[in-house]
Amino acid sequence: MARPRAKLDCSGEADLVIRRLETEPAGGRRERLLAVRLGLAGELGLAQIANAVGRSRATIQTWFNTYRQGGVDALLYDARNDNPGRPSELSGLALVELQKDLENGRWRSVPQVQRWLAQTHGIQLALSSLYDRLGKVGARLRVPRKSHCKKDPAASVEFRTELASKLTALALPASRPVRLWVLDEMRYGLHGFTRRVWGLPNFRPVVPTQQKYQWGFVYGAVGVGLSRAEFLLTETMDQPHSQQFYRQIGHSDPAAVHVVIQDGAGFHLRDGDAHLPDHVRIITLPAYSPELNPM
Repeated sequence: MARPRAKLDCSGEADLVIRRLETEPAGGRRERLLAVRLGLAGELGLAQIANAVGRSRATIQTWFNTYRQGGVDALLYDARNDNPGRPSELSGLALVELQKDLENGRWRSVPQVQRWLAQTHGIQLALSSLYDRLGKVGARLRVPRKSHCKKDPAASVEFRTELASKLTALALPASRPVRLWVLDEMRYGLHGFTRRVWGLPNFRPVVPTQQKYQWGFVYGAVGVGLSRAEFLLTETMDQPHSQQFYRQIGHSDPAAVHVVIQDGAGFHLRDGDAHLPDHVRIITLPAYSPELNPM
């Protein structure tokens, strides 16, 4: 004859188990509540409850003992989630400064961060802890955008904040659609190089070479919110080719007014220039601020 099961609801919280079970989402806590609910019903044995919940018989017995001793709170306590553990050494001002430096691209390697924390804030952290912390905030090695050393930071900030007012100041006709572009250009090229040759050990062959270069230029403009771009391949960069590219942008949608954001290169036309198409307007970026141009 089997030994009778010890009283399960020692704390008198059977009703609380039912209420919590109604609102508890799927997971380990709900499994515990369900097992105790089945135990309180008294219709199934430990093996049957274990099979219904998908746990071992020993686990169900442990849950029952925990509920007998501490009720629902003890049953649902999870040391992994409910125990905050030791506070992180990287907190407060050090954490704020680190996040700001990550936004500004100050660090090239994690050992640099480690040395900075030790020297500036007296925080000694292992590299593995730093890698874990950087991973939690989503930090990754990224290719930075270039910024010229002669850039005026105030002018850069001012352009960002006043771009809307600059667009308004153009007094564009309300009867025509407006297309916004960002424009830039670059030189592309190839140069010759010497390929490998067969040789003998401890002897490096010497072969005659003549270094030659070949290059060209490309104008490019991306439409903001237009899902399109315009390109023009040229042999050089000058005002006639710039005028040709402005006309190309204008011909992409003759019925619209085209606003082009570009840098202040000498071969670029300025807003109001007589050589610009009538429906092309220009906004010039601050000097030495290529990071403001997505193109």
